[in-house]
Amino acid sequence: MIIDAHTHIGNSFWGQFSPEFLLDIIGDDVDIAICSNLEGIDSFTGKDEIECNLNMLNACKKFPKLKPLAVCEVDRTENADKIRKLLSEHPEFIGLKFHPEFTKLRADSDKYNDYLKVAQEYKKPCLYHSGHIKSRFSSPELIYKKAKEFPEVPIILGHLSTTTRECHERAIEIMLESIEKEDATLYADVSWVEIEDVILLIESLRKTKKGDYAHRIMWASDAPVGDFNQRQELYIKNLKDFKEAILNHFNDKNLLHNLMYKNAERLFKL
Repeated sequence: MIIDAHTHIGNSFWGQFSPEFLLDIIGDDVDIAICSNLEGIDSFTGKDEIECNLNMLNACKKFPKLKPLAVCEVDRTENADKIRKLLSEHPEFIGLKFHPEFTKLRADSDKYNDYLKVAQEYKKPCLYHSGHIKSRFSSPELIYKKAKEFPEVPIILGHLSTTTRECHERAIEIMLESIEKEDATLYADVSWVEIEDVILLIESLRKTKKGDYAHRIMWASDAPVGDFNQRQELYIKNLKDFKEAILNHFNDKNLLHNLMYKNAERLFKL
């Protein structure tokens, strides 16, 4: 079994992505794609918070391989009342999605508080776009700062932290600090993370002072965002290369199974 823990549909700045387009890319090898609607992130689409999420829900009902995250338009709303009502009426949503970088709302803003209260109330994990370590909006440090206010809410650093080894190393340090201090519940997906940095992440979380925390890591692609994620042959090759690299380095099939599906399955209660 394989779960892609970070995918998208919707028309946006990044492209025009139908559910069928995404499903064609990931093919038969992937059993579940955890998915959000880019139309709730890209302010140019003007889609209402509920409209874009109901569109996502309808796509998931038509294509059961897709499992929906509710996109949160924190920059455009006064509170989380609509999302609270959405989750109460549609328990099919398995988590919340935030993109502080594109919405230009700092991840430590108090405007996130009501949404995180909803996540805590409904026991839903939250996937954040985690940007460059120096980002004014989406750095892992800002996300960690807010996560410490809601330590019971699992918060996923999407992409670990974008771009360089320096960013990934700092994001790993933040995860280790949160584990040692037990002041936040941070996870990471490894979309856009080079395999050498994934290995560093795994090795670091397997040997924390509190024990083995590799269960906090999930494989993901961010498909169809990015050229290689829009071509099935490259998506499948990257998936194959990832699995081979993990097995070659660690020689641990159980670890691989956890990365590829079990960790996401447990976190999102699939």
